[in-house]
Amino acid sequence: MKHTLVKHIQKSDADFTDAMFEETRSTTISFNKMEIQNVISTVIKGGRVTALKNGGYAGASFTAIENLDSAVRQACKSAKAMSVFDNTNRLFPAPVVEDDVKADMTTDPRTVDFDEKVRMARDYLSLVLSTRQVFTAFGSYNETDTYKTYVNSEGSRITQEIVQCYFTCRIMSKNGNTTESLGLALGFDSDYNRLLNRHDQVEKRANLAADLLKAEPIKPGVHRIIADQDLAGVFVHEAFGHLSESDDTVNNTSLQQLLVIGKPLGNPCMNIVDQGDYPHASGTYVYDDEGVRSRKTYLVKDGILSGRLFSRLTAHQLNGSLTGNYRACDYRFMPLVRMSNIYIENGKSTFDELLEETGSGYYLCGGKGGQTMGDLFTFGAQYGYEIQNGRLGKMVKDINISGNVFETLNNIVLVGNDFKMSEGGGCGKTRAGLFDMQMLDKSGTGGPSVLIKSVVIGG
Repeated sequence: MKHTLVKHIQKSDADFTDAMFEETRSTTISFNKMEIQNVISTVIKGGRVTALKNGGYAGASFTAIENLDSAVRQACKSAKAMSVFDNTNRLFPAPVVEDDVKADMTTDPRTVDFDEKVRMARDYLSLVLSTRQVFTAFGSYNETDTYKTYVNSEGSRITQEIVQCYFTCRIMSKNGNTTESLGLALGFDSDYNRLLNRHDQVEKRANLAADLLKAEPIKPGVHRIIADQDLAGVFVHEAFGHLSESDDTVNNTSLQQLLVIGKPLGNPCMNIVDQGDYPHASGTYVYDDEGVRSRKTYLVKDGILSGRLFSRLTAHQLNGSLTGNYRACDYRFMPLVRMSNIYIENGKSTFDELLEETGSGYYLCGGKGGQTMGDLFTFGAQYGYEIQNGRLGKMVKDINISGNVFETLNNIVLVGNDFKMSEGGGCGKTRAGLFDMQMLDKSGTGGPSVLIKSVVIGG
């Protein structure tokens, strides 16, 4: 495939041309309680060509390799046409790379028998369904296997094998007319072993779903909170991570003025990192979709804004650097600048110290979706607990959090030492002014527990 792609892009008359071809095989086994509801297996093949000519930038996709020549011509023609409207596009210099990447795993999920995967899922579902007050559960085993080939006119030649498997479950509990639900996510890694022997986590999650039935709605207002590791990761993803994606910054002068490198954004205890090469996390990959290697990028260092996430295009436009964050969910879309694994680095405070410093407030756990609009954010927590006199109290639910990202970052006064990368992930994004929503599975979050001295909470 490398040779075929190289041969065809050599016919391009553009200043720069690259081509990618991918084949993705996916399997989903869905369960309603213990019964298999459906089994879906799909194969998706296709590729994308991008071209840069006279400062214009454009792309074209194709589904059959026989159409590669046509895609090259179309991308070049479109790039030339785009240069009439915008001839400012240039690429930040990148190393020429030749590499063949294999998935890192102890047990390859593709070698595990179908019946064994069903047994694993039913084992966990049986445990969930035997939990008090749990009346139903919907489970799903998912496995994807992608093989990508990337070449460009500068000489890069890269193949990547990307494998991911995971088990998810929606747990439903009931008491009279009251119902609650809680999600469970395991794996999101290439190694099937990550799915095995997780009974303690499954049982704990099922019991939490039952406990939610007796939880009281949280009291709206402005409160001191401790965000657990999952919620801290969701916060930094939703509230700050998207602001760090430079393709939305390029044409937004107000955002550029807000996000000046070197600007204080929080207390010195705060470090925020995006790391595409974090070992065995859900957003981990080796090379992005323009052949740039993933890496660790400090976005905030010691409370100071220190970086952004870039493509080669935006790195040139904003005097940035290579971070390896230009990715598309598949060949049908043009890549966007996307987070990989974003997290708050571990701090020094113990959880007991966080509780003592909080005094009265809430300990909130688990992220539950969210959205941002400029420097404003809103997202949910799955459950929480009252804190009174530095001690955990009764359970609460129906929690929504909102605020201004810069105010909230400055309100993080203590960072815990209990760092954890979350299992699960995913992120949706559409570039400003366009509607090509891309849902990307390979996106992870993490962090330690953090104390935020003032947060707006609604029910």
